[in-house]
Amino acid sequence: MSKKPANPQDNDPEFWDLAEQFIELANTSVETSDLGKVGAAMLYAAARFNTFVVAASSIDRKEFIEDADDTMDYLSKQFRHMLGDNLRDFKDNYKVYIKHPDEEA
Repeated sequence: MSKKPANPQDNDPEFWDLAEQFIELANTSVETSDLGKVGAAMLYAAARFNTFVVAASSIDRKEFIEDADDTMDYLSKQFRHMLGDNLRDFKDNYKVYIKHPDEEA
């Protein structure tokens, strides 16, 4: 893959600020749109933008095409890792994030 996206483990404050901005947009969007639709749109946007990052970082179309499988593997692994981290976080902090009064810890 020609150019890999930033790794959140880098503890880059700009990374976290950008992530928070995207999450805030999603949170605002659920006021007028279905929760599942907002999530699907964010997932699509992430896929589309990361494809653009790889294409724009490629020397040419040939390199882009040659890197497609590695790109798919890399980004899929990154998503799975990030999703796992967040699922564990919500498991540990469900009552803090969701605040259902009838839910036990």
